[in-house]
Amino acid sequence: MILKGSQRGHGTQLSRHLLNDQDNDHVEVHSVDGFLSEDVTEAFAEIEAIAKGTKCRQMFFSVSLSPPMEAKVDPKTFDDAIDRLAEANGLQHQPRVVIFHEKDGRRHAHVVFSRIDPASMTAINLPHYKNRLQTLSRQLFLENAWKMPAGLRDCSLKSPTNVTLAEWQAAKRRGKNAIDQKALIQQCWAVSDSRAGFEAALADHGYRLAKGDRRGHVIVCHDGEVFTVARATGLRAKAVKERLGAPDDLQSVAEAMEAHRADVRGQFGRMAGEARAELALRRQALDTQRAAMIATHRKERARLSQGQAKRWAQETAARKARFQAGLSGLWQRLSGKRRAITRQNECEALAALDRDKAQKQALSEAQLAERRVLEEQRRMLSQKAMGLIREMRSERDELVAKLSAPQPTPRRKRKRPMHDAQIAPFPGPEP
Repeated sequence: MILKGSQRGHGTQLSRHLLNDQDNDHVEVHSVDGFLSEDVTEAFAEIEAIAKGTKCRQMFFSVSLSPPMEAKVDPKTFDDAIDRLAEANGLQHQPRVVIFHEKDGRRHAHVVFSRIDPASMTAINLPHYKNRLQTLSRQLFLENAWKMPAGLRDCSLKSPTNVTLAEWQAAKRRGKNAIDQKALIQQCWAVSDSRAGFEAALADHGYRLAKGDRRGHVIVCHDGEVFTVARATGLRAKAVKERLGAPDDLQSVAEAMEAHRADVRGQFGRMAGEARAELALRRQALDTQRAAMIATHRKERARLSQGQAKRWAQETAARKARFQAGLSGLWQRLSGKRRAITRQNECEALAALDRDKAQKQALSEAQLAERRVLEEQRRMLSQKAMGLIREMRSERDELVAKLSAPQPTPRRKRKRPMHDAQIAPFPGPEP
């Protein structure tokens, strides 16, 4: 499991964070050891009161223990890990609080130690505690046969963005338009009878009419390509000018490119907004289902706790009834039967405690399995939406790059001049 620790103060804020049941599905105070009070907030207040006799401002050592998502970890495994990290850092005799959190289908633990040694009234030094926690974390992964993260195996393999989700699917490059661009331009020319109609027909397909640098009318495509109208339509420049007029008042190729860049950014921005809106709508439905599931799970746990408390009271009364009063009780003491009954009651009480813990653990694991299914749906939904947005961004950046590259105005090919060797001699008179 991943171990992350920090030295800190402000016990009130820390207790508020650890007992927050709004951001966590379930919060369970597992143990409060070494304090006069069993309340977490009051226990932290005790640590702060003792720390006032020292100069220590970071009297708490807080560690989070996060096992893998798919791992089933019982409280004994957490307790063993906490004992080992306490021993590794010299805190095995210090008061501590252990709290379990369940969130997003994952169960993790928080342990908070007191750094103040009341005998010497000094704060226990924790040198290189991060390295010690990392070493213990590797040992726990190996001992429990969990899949170790790459960053824990080798620090050089750690992801710089610390992303825990699955790798995003690589953005797919779109191919060229199946419709030939020249044929499309010819269709626009055929359905129009004026410059305004031609411009409107071109605009429907993302093309712009512009003024070329060396020739008259050119068409700037949305992917950065430039065509002369005469070449694309197969007409002479004179016929093109008769229908479209002089190109002097048209925008230049550079201005058309800039307009295309603005259109591309706006279009992909709107598409990304639509993707986010759809994600939010579908995420809202999952959040509603998640809230209902959390409420149901809390009721099930409360019902189990109430049932176990009622059964514990009945079993305790039954064990107590085995002891007799008066002369019969005196005879139980003298004959040794009371001692045997006491041992029997202790064994039954321990067995009942183990039984209740096992029932509680089984219910917790079953609920975590249900939450993981829902969290997997939420994760896949976010992954799909973000993958689509990244694909759109990739295509947008590719188009903007094409439009930003210098595009020379196309010119007609000039006839290659013939060399002297290729010119046939003028035929002279026959000898």
